[in-house]
Amino acid sequence: MVTKSWESNEALEYLADKHRKSEVVEGVIRSLKTLKVPQEVNGEMKTVEQTTLLVALPGGVTGYCPATAFRERTFRSYTQFVSHKDSFVITEIDLENQIAILSAVKAAEQMSEILWGKLEAHEQEGSLSVESFEAVVTSYNQKSGVIHVRLSGQDAYMFRDEWSWRERDVIDAQQGEKIQVKVVMFDKEQKLLRVSRRLALPDPYALLDTLRAGDIIAGRVSDVHPINGLYVEVENGVVLKGSKVRALEEPDVGDYVTCRVKSVDPGNRKGRVVILSYPRGKREKKDLGSFLFD
Repeated sequence: MVTKSWESNEALEYLADKHRKSEVVEGVIRSLKTLKVPQEVNGEMKTVEQTTLLVALPGGVTGYCPATAFRERTFRSYTQFVSHKDSFVITEIDLENQIAILSAVKAAEQMSEILWGKLEAHEQEGSLSVESFEAVVTSYNQKSGVIHVRLSGQDAYMFRDEWSWRERDVIDAQQGEKIQVKVVMFDKEQKLLRVSRRLALPDPYALLDTLRAGDIIAGRVSDVHPINGLYVEVENGVVLKGSKVRALEEPDVGDYVTCRVKSVDPGNRKGRVVILSYPRGKREKKDLGSFLFD
């Protein structure tokens, strides 16, 4: 049984206004059902039975979006979209059955046209890297290391190293998560859009512009390598080559240290520090066999 989309004249007037202006509205996908609902087929409205997304719209209104009008491609299951927020256009108001028919595809077409126009204008002005956009994570391919997002009705992607400034950072992308991104490449004809979350985040290496040789700075030992030496993280994601004063005990990974800046090279995102002390003391090493002698 199809629930009526509206119960009051105010709600109907709201729907009629959005329908007349073809305005994009946001709604939360509440559930899925196999229903017979009116759908546009080759320019004509026909009643077709198919998977339908029930969408909660503002003002307590329920909208119905046929699966074929939800995305440009089909999915085996649409349960992954339940509880997600999406954008829709009201394509039909069925007064006889009191239901509003929605289309996410038409909303995406409207929003993506605006997006392409913005991107082309930015490219001509040489300001593509200026504006940040809100995107929603749709999936993450662990094998290829590609994160897929949706941006203003357009599917986009980014590579693993564009997620964060930290090269070894764990990709903690969650489906449905909203993030800020910047566009690094686009091709309107092929509908390709590559974005970067990293570029929309503050660059931690900007810290190097503020440092001078001789400055004292806190840090944490991030790596101790028998050949490459030791490394100190002086800011979240900023790792510099380190050494220590001769009289100091050898550091361990995780030790908090006080350092003196030896050199900085902001252009190449490099620098060197000398460990002067362990302000919190050395971390205790556990001797796995010590219980035999306690």
